[in-house]
Amino acid sequence: MSSIGHLCGGDLLLENGGLQVISGAAETRQRLLRRLLTNPGDYIWQPEYGVGLQSMVGEVVVPAVMHAAIRGQVLKDPGVDSGHSVDVTVSAADNGLCLCHISYVDADTGQQQKLDFSA
Repeated sequence: MSSIGHLCGGDLLLENGGLQVISGAAETRQRLLRRLLTNPGDYIWQPEYGVGLQSMVGEVVVPAVMHAAIRGQVLKDPGVDSGHSVDVTVSAADNGLCLCHISYVDADTGQQQKLDFSA
């Protein structure tokens, strides 16, 4: 399966005069970012989709609740092998950003994958 390459908050990616198409591990990473940064309820046909991590930054959040929300949404992605554990680490950076590190197993290749981002 392939998708149009697009990172949340950015422009559509272009390649060779057309829209960039991605697949495999890159497609899964982009889907995960979109899922984690989308607020629950933003997709009216899938109200349980999303974590809304950006809305959590600056709020009082119980780390175990944040980890569980992230882990639960990551496991819903078809590119993630739900038979393996998903490891989540969230920490605060000196500049006020929230750093998120996620480790999961790719469903197609069986290889360990990492997703690191800040919000």
